Amino acid sequence: MAFHHANFPPSASLPSPDTEGRLTLHVPAPTDVWRKPPSHDVFGAPIVYQSMKVSEFKSARVSASGEWKTLYDQGGLIIVLPAKKSSASSDRLQKRWIKMGIEFYDERPMMSVVAADAWADWSLCPLEGEDEKAGKMTVAVERKRAKDGGWGPVLQVLRVGKEGVKTPIREVTWAFHDIDEDAEMWVGMFGAKPTESDVEELVVRLEGFEVEMRS
Repeated sequence: MAFHHANFPPSASLPSPDTEGRLTLHVPAPTDVWRKPPSHDVFGAPIVYQSMKVSEFKSARVSASGEWKTLYDQGGLIIVLPAKKSSASSDRLQKRWIKMGIEFYDERPMMSVVAADAWADWSLCPLEGEDEKAGKMTVAVERKRAKDGGWGPVLQVLRVGKEGVKTPIREVTWAFHDIDEDAEMWVGMFGAKPTESDVEELVVRLEGFEVEMRS
């Protein structure tokens, strides 16, 4: 499946993962994906993604590491969803997204999940000891099945630990609610550096990027 790019400068070379899903992003400041009342709405972080129908998506994962030094330095997975079917035409230009991975906060790398429908919310949890020292973690997302066996509205965010053990961290209950299953969604990798500092760019290393499609 082809990779696409968003929010790269016109003159920039466009990176794509190698055969093992490895990718390095060089992220300038200020860049971010964030939305906050009353009017802050930014979607400017570099993203490398695959496009597919909502009905095709099952799960995705990636490992993220980087040179985390400045407040809010971040990188990992990002999901961009189509507008809700019931959205007013004026709201259809507003992107709906979920990003998850590592974010630098309180002088240490932590796991971050941010989900945006009308507005964004944000959550953090500590990394395990070895992961925190290495500034590295693996994150996964899965669309959950409903009680009737069909595919439900929930996107589950999981931390992948030693030996592949998955720990649920968050459920985004509205992710696939009220959307057209034939509409396009993005599944990809991103890096963002919202805070300007003496460090000109953030280097984000991503590896093992996988997207599992529904059979």
